[in-house]
Amino acid sequence: MTESRTSLATATLPLVRAIVGKLQRSDREKRVVGIQARPEWAGEHEFPVGGSPVRVEICPSPLAVREAMLRHGDGYLVVLTDLADDDLGIGIRAHLVNEGRLLTLRPWDMLKQSFEARDIDPLLLDEGWAAGALARWEPADGWPKAPGGTLTRDHALGHLASVVFGESRDGDRYVPAAHPDALGLLRWSLDPVAVHRLTSLPVDVREGLTAWLSGVTGVAGTWTLRAAEVGHGGDAVPLALVAGLLWRGDARAAAEARGLVRARVGGADLPAEQAQAWARAADALIGQLDRPDSLLERAEALLREFNADKLLVNSTLLPGSYDLRLRAFATALGRCLPVPDAVTLEQVEKAHGTLVAHELAGLNARTNAARMALRLVRWLATSDEPAPTLADALHDQVRSGAYVEWAFGDVRDTDDKVAAVYQKLLAAVAARRGERDRRLAGHLAVAVAADSAPGSLVPIESALATLVRPLGRALLVVLDGMSAGVLAELADSLAAKRWTELIDSSLGHRRVLLPALPTVTETCRTSLLTGVLHTGGQYDEKTAFPGAVGDGQARLFHKDDLRAPDGHTLDPVVKSAIEGSARVVGVVLNTVDDSLDKADQTVDWKADQVQHLAALLDSARTSGRLLILTSDHGHVVERDSTLRSGTGSESGRWRPSKIAPADGEILFKGRRVLLGGGSVVLPWREDIRYGHKRAGYHGGASGAEVAVPFAVFSARPVDEVAGWKPAPAQEPTWWHSAVTVRRAPLVEPSRSKAPEGQAELISFEEMAAPLARPGWERFLDDLLGSELYAAQRARAGRAAPDDARVRAVLGALLANAGRLHESTLSAVAEVPAARLRNVLAAVRRVLSIDGYDPVSYDLDEVTVELDTALLAEQFGVSKP
Repeated sequence: MTESRTSLATATLPLVRAIVGKLQRSDREKRVVGIQARPEWAGEHEFPVGGSPVRVEICPSPLAVREAMLRHGDGYLVVLTDLADDDLGIGIRAHLVNEGRLLTLRPWDMLKQSFEARDIDPLLLDEGWAAGALARWEPADGWPKAPGGTLTRDHALGHLASVVFGESRDGDRYVPAAHPDALGLLRWSLDPVAVHRLTSLPVDVREGLTAWLSGVTGVAGTWTLRAAEVGHGGDAVPLALVAGLLWRGDARAAAEARGLVRARVGGADLPAEQAQAWARAADALIGQLDRPDSLLERAEALLREFNADKLLVNSTLLPGSYDLRLRAFATALGRCLPVPDAVTLEQVEKAHGTLVAHELAGLNARTNAARMALRLVRWLATSDEPAPTLADALHDQVRSGAYVEWAFGDVRDTDDKVAAVYQKLLAAVAARRGERDRRLAGHLAVAVAADSAPGSLVPIESALATLVRPLGRALLVVLDGMSAGVLAELADSLAAKRWTELIDSSLGHRRVLLPALPTVTETCRTSLLTGVLHTGGQYDEKTAFPGAVGDGQARLFHKDDLRAPDGHTLDPVVKSAIEGSARVVGVVLNTVDDSLDKADQTVDWKADQVQHLAALLDSARTSGRLLILTSDHGHVVERDSTLRSGTGSESGRWRPSKIAPADGEILFKGRRVLLGGGSVVLPWREDIRYGHKRAGYHGGASGAEVAVPFAVFSARPVDEVAGWKPAPAQEPTWWHSAVTVRRAPLVEPSRSKAPEGQAELISFEEMAAPLARPGWERFLDDLLGSELYAAQRARAGRAAPDDARVRAVLGALLANAGRLHESTLSAVAEVPAARLRNVLAAVRRVLSIDGYDPVSYDLDEVTVELDTALLAEQFGVSKP
């Protein structure tokens, strides 16, 4: 033999087809083709070429060649043997084509034929192992044609890797043909069968392929391959995630664990920047997988195995890190209680930012509870100046207390340690709410007894005539039992459905109605819908409703009227009325009130969850009606209430006045008290009940029960309707943005005593001293008075916003360190929420010079940012 067996090339089906096809074109008579090659064949032994049958035989000896020739009939016989010409003898060689000699396969020439290439890239020729490997693993249908006629290294080895590494069990190639990347290799490592193919390759092929793959997939691919080569390919993704944590920060803290990782990638040194690149690729892959849980759990197990689980908190991906971050947030939250100070409040804001930076934060319902907890502690940090009047107290309930109520119901957690902190938070919030409820109930009792003028308040019996009638064509939806907190939630979901909230221009925020007492349906709802203080039921309401709204065609529908026949979302009679000519159509919905009878009151109040409301919204939008959402009274939720028996009460939250008021109760007398002979005792504390336990109650004098919310919405863009205009965001500042602790130290004993309840707010001296004009106001004076600003306004033409609007937006940002959530910006700058983005676009158009925009959105797409330095430089004014 002239060549060793291992150095011989491997014959492939495409190559044999090409050889036989060439013989057919030459029209030679001999039909026996001897090929010196490895005695192995992966293709079919019989197949046609150009209409002639071809048979391939593996012949390790001269006798085997002779027997194959004796069996040969029509067509072509291809003999594959590792023998040399001299081993065959003259008799056999006489029957062979190629002048009686064996054909010697030239691998590179073979590859040119297989890839239909004219030339071969010199870089590929340097890969001596590649020719044999490409011939050995050539697919039955051949290699893909070389682009441009030149067979490059990347084209050849990319397709070789695709075949050698195999396909995943679901048929998706882990290594993209001709274009492998780090993510492809990591995905490939998830299939143990595919990884085994790599480790089973001949040494030269494995080393050659991995060296090339390392070059084209970068450091992330390199370390994936090294893990696979030493038997840890299945852990490549978890190891990458772990490496990203271990090679971050202090090297001494993770030295032992790093050594254990190195052992699983062949013992090579793993530079920090390469570890981070590997981890980033693993992060990206995790984001593409439908079920990555097992990989994440394995990464956490490796951290524990390496005694490095303390680093888990630094991960933004692993589930255990989310739990640790939530506990850290709870710890910081606990330090804020019962009264936050500037330092602890900043710490809890930072801890919350760390929590929401976790990849799982947006997918975990516990994140919303943490967000609500943060909002409540911000509220605790705001000043609590007593409301001087009943109107102020009720308005505060719909503007701020409603959102406290909303957040309060969402703060809970499954982790006992987190839940314990939440419990302390809710206790602090409940104490402050209780004090506010006590003050409100006191104001209300005085006003009811004196029957004093309501001021800016609208009594519930006057709402139809005073508020509803002037609005014209409207759908009035009365949600029985809806509190201001429920309305806040519903308004948020309506904004997502493109309903624009309107506010009374004379008030500047949502309205609240003054209820009848006690706050139960037979007094409040009947008074609302009949237009007079009156007790009654559905018949009274339907009969008096048209006259109360001043429209003889007005219709009012109750629960039984709303049952739709099969195939309908809304009863055709109700739908026809909404689409008809009546100025006002009223509908009473009982979803909220009905929920108080349930065992659990953890309800997310969205428009789609209130029975019939979604269908009513669609009908109102189609018919061009305004939507008015109001209630008859609110409610309180059952939270470890105490039963007070022996009071003679037949209701959950009010009782006759035969027994004097006790702690948490207050006596109400007057014209607005419609039950109990005009004199009742109502609890202002939420934890008092007189009847059996339910999910919630109403009838009392807490803020959540007596503040009757009234809100107006339009499905169409409007500028003004009967004195109502598009509203800025109604959420309080603390809902979306950090707050500054406004409590000041107690006044010195030598100074005048502050009024009761104001000791923790500000001293008299601070109240009397004239406030210095903020530097940013002078900055805005200079900016808006500059020649360049005037030129920018002229260039914008009619699209330029007025100066007052620009000042309001920039002033709000400057006063808040250049960053505000867009809802907070809407509220502070008094820009209608539905138009904020259009207003910002107009402001940016005027302020942007040469493409440099000082106003932009953060990556979260809801936080507006102002680059004050850029703004000052562009307009040539001194930075504030």
